[in-house]
Amino acid sequence: MNELHYWWYAYGHFAPGENNLPCTGEVVAYYFALSSLSKEEFAQRLDCTERYVDMLKSSHNKSGPTLLPRRILLAKLLHIPPILLGLSSITLLELSDGSTPASAEVEGVPVATTQTMTSYERLLAISWELYYTSSVQKAEASVDDACQKLQTEFQHATGAKKDQRDAMLCRFYQLSSLIMRDRLDLHSSIGYENRAVAIAFRLRNAELIASALLRRARIFLRQEDYSRALQDALEALPYADLSRDPLKGKCYQMAGEAQGYLAGSTRDLQEKSLAYFAKAVQIARRGKLEPDGSFVKTDLTSILIEKADALTLFGRFEDAHDALAVARKNLSPELTRWEVNLLLSEARTYVAQKDVDSCCYSLLDALNIVRAVKLSSKEDRIFSVYERCKNLDPDNLAVQKLEKLLLVA
Repeated sequence: MNELHYWWYAYGHFAPGENNLPCTGEVVAYYFALSSLSKEEFAQRLDCTERYVDMLKSSHNKSGPTLLPRRILLAKLLHIPPILLGLSSITLLELSDGSTPASAEVEGVPVATTQTMTSYERLLAISWELYYTSSVQKAEASVDDACQKLQTEFQHATGAKKDQRDAMLCRFYQLSSLIMRDRLDLHSSIGYENRAVAIAFRLRNAELIASALLRRARIFLRQEDYSRALQDALEALPYADLSRDPLKGKCYQMAGEAQGYLAGSTRDLQEKSLAYFAKAVQIARRGKLEPDGSFVKTDLTSILIEKADALTLFGRFEDAHDALAVARKNLSPELTRWEVNLLLSEARTYVAQKDVDSCCYSLLDALNIVRAVKLSSKEDRIFSVYERCKNLDPDNLAVQKLEKLLLVA
């Protein structure tokens, strides 16, 4: 990916500026957004005008203040890693104000080469592709190999190079978490995601924070811990707003899902859930969904599948079927997981309507795909919906056919 050509990738998505540094205006704007300072307060502390603050935050500001004291003050006020402002000769002691920036290295501390980081990015991309289109087992082997190489190659890394390693590990941990979740090892899954969240917050990288919280929320949903899922989903949104569209859309989708589970019969909460989904749909329809390094799949199909599940919970079955019809129309054929999710959503809507035959037909189609690609966690979900069908109509022929197939190891 192009941004990996830049050593500052671990801290955020910034365009290049001057002297092998990121664009100062983008850096200042980003860390100002992360701060709790108003523009007026920031200007007062920096002893400048608000107009000067606007200039500092402009993407046209490629190199920033030439005066060293002002750059030092910028780093202190906004907790910017000094290295991003070219302050490589400034020590942590000189910048100390009770906090520790993610990195404050002296000049000469190496960063990983473009070739090295690009090779790990390719390994990550391959691992995600295996996860989405092949099997969990193959993806797991690829991730394990990559993490071992990272730990070995960066064993003695410090400063910015260590941050580069940790940012990459954070992304591999997120995939490991999903793999463990699909293997039904939720304890290990949450452990990996907690490590990813910790790294992301240490680096203050908004996209890493948003993606790690997003994926931890998904685990909480799997555990039916809806309150913690909503807590993570809502905490992710401010960071999602600083992120690119694919991740931003997925975070709003997650907020809709988590809110939906807690809405109950309260109309205001139902509408809040649907408003989050509407925001996600708006982002997806905008079409700026080039890969952003998070490897989330933001598209109309996934959003509408989850929206349909929420509508089913709200008892709005026809609206749920309409959403699923549009989801199927936009389904990419290579995304087998999305096909399974769509069929499961159909099945849940049918069983909620007590349409046992239609539910079983959807489950049978899902089971065929699940066994072909060995998604054991999905088979567990199929069985859960099947049990609801059996309770409704145990003598139904479709239920009995499904039961025989499910009992086959």
